[in-house]
Amino acid sequence: MPSVWTTRGRGPLVAAVFIALLLTSFAWGEARTEFLENRLAKEELALAKTPSLYFIILLKSKVVALRSRGMTLQEWKVQGLHAWGDAAPLGAMTLTKKSTLFQPQRAKIKPAANEEEAATFELDALELKDMPSRFTLFLSGDIRIQVRAKSSGFFPRLGNFGHLVAWNVWVPLKNLAFHLRKKPFGAIDIRLEKKEDGQALYWALPDGIKGLVFPL
Repeated sequence: MPSVWTTRGRGPLVAAVFIALLLTSFAWGEARTEFLENRLAKEELALAKTPSLYFIILLKSKVVALRSRGMTLQEWKVQGLHAWGDAAPLGAMTLTKKSTLFQPQRAKIKPAANEEEAATFELDALELKDMPSRFTLFLSGDIRIQVRAKSSGFFPRLGNFGHLVAWNVWVPLKNLAFHLRKKPFGAIDIRLEKKEDGQALYWALPDGIKGLVFPL
């Protein structure tokens, strides 16, 4: 009589294997998070030892922060985030340039010397009104960060529609072209809550500033 394969009695074994895989996955996730947190602390410490301002973008937490000597001067909440291509390197990157339709003038921001100065740090409201709220940050390592604000009104929404078309068509094609040429390419799309947030971020990040982008 031909043998018949049966799963009778195998239920506990299957459940045990599933639980073991689940625990392994959880442990790996915990280990990766711990590794990233330690790496972020190490990289930020190196930046905090200098008198220069620096920025930190935490992708999972959806936070952009301007910092000096380990102190947060300004922080922006990200409302929406998408990414294409290669992940950002786990190290300091330099803002090589900002791209926008019009390049406004800006004053130089001085780093905070102590906690008291950091607590009273304010962005120049008189300059912010002339800053763009939609722009692209080009970082070393071929990482591009597109920044835009939540749209309100017909023309801003029309601009965001054009951005979405470009993001879902042009960016993937560019990513493919870089991949075929074996060149790194990474693009991150960040949507902020208000127009003023985009203007403040543009004003706060001068060319040459260093920063970190981490998946935390």
